[in-house]
Amino acid sequence: MKHQHGRPFAVIGRNEAPLARPSLKRRLALLVPNAFTLAAVVCGLAAIRLSHDGNYALAMAAILGAVVLDVADGYAARRLKAESAMGAELDSLADFLNFGVAPAMLLYDRHLHEFGLAGWAIAAAYVLATGLRLARFNIQARAQKAFLTDGHTNKPKWFCGLPSTAAALTMIALDTTAVAIFPAEASSVMAVAMLTAAALMISTLPVPSLAAIFGQRR
Repeated sequence: MKHQHGRPFAVIGRNEAPLARPSLKRRLALLVPNAFTLAAVVCGLAAIRLSHDGNYALAMAAILGAVVLDVADGYAARRLKAESAMGAELDSLADFLNFGVAPAMLLYDRHLHEFGLAGWAIAAAYVLATGLRLARFNIQARAQKAFLTDGHTNKPKWFCGLPSTAAALTMIALDTTAVAIFPAEASSVMAVAMLTAAALMISTLPVPSLAAIFGQRR
């Protein structure tokens, strides 16, 4: 091996293949989580269309389907060791649509349109809060800042602010309850609930993850 200024030239060994193409099995493994994510996007789009047509129950079911697929893509990525930067970006964009835009349009079509421009502003505030919450989470994830109780990796993790998935599920649950118990006031209740959820998403309130909850119980 020749040297230049006392340092060896960089030589790529026979076993080193930085530009090697992944195997077919590996490429298929990487596709599985993204397939779940894209299926969740279809559910979010379906929810928007269904709510526009007045099929609110089916729209809620589509959002719930997106939640299930969102959980499935994370589980598949971990089990198959197929986590990737592209998958993380795609998942974030899907969450913005499924848990930001879709619930906001559903509740606007069902309730908030009664308040005119103010109702539209409330729906927009919810969507914007979802986007800000996801952007902040992405920044913290890239900086490898875990939401921990004392900085040790063996402790339960905590979220900073209400997660968008939890906010969407809460809106669906509250809407179903409000319409069933006091339908006359349901629109006002959901307007206040959406503003509250938007504020919680962009807040720095520590919210325990499922790992934190079940970890503490164990």
